[in-house]
Amino acid sequence: MLFKPFDFGIIFLALAVTAVSFYITYSRSDGTILVNVQGEKGKWVFPADTAESIVVSGPLGDTVVEIGGGFARIKTSPCLNQTCVSAGNIHARGQWTACLPNRVMLYIDKSETNNDVDASAW
Repeated sequence: MLFKPFDFGIIFLALAVTAVSFYITYSRSDGTILVNVQGEKGKWVFPADTAESIVVSGPLGDTVVEIGGGFARIKTSPCLNQTCVSAGNIHARGQWTACLPNRVMLYIDKSETNNDVDASAW
C-alpha cells in the first residue's frame, strides 16, 4: 500500500484537530473546581477545596461523602459490595463516582466564573 502526499495531509489534519480538541477541553485552568453531590432528595454543589463531610440519604440508608483538598470521595455507604468506597478519590473535571444501589452520585465540574458557591442555597 502506497501513501500519496494527499493521504499524509489528511492524516496530519486529523491529528491536529484531535490535539487541538484535547487541548481546549482539558487545559482550562480558570474557574473553581466544584463537587456536585446528587441524591434522591436533591443536588448540592461544594467547592472542592473546602473541607466538608456530607450525609446523603438514599433508599438503603446514609452515604457519607467527604470533600477536601481538591478531592472528593464516598467514605462510607450501606451498599453490599462497597465498590463506591473502593473507587477512591476523584479530583479532575469530568471524573465521577457513584453508589448506584443507594442512588448517590458525585462528579467534578468547574465553574466558568469565579463566583462564590453558596452551598446552603442548593
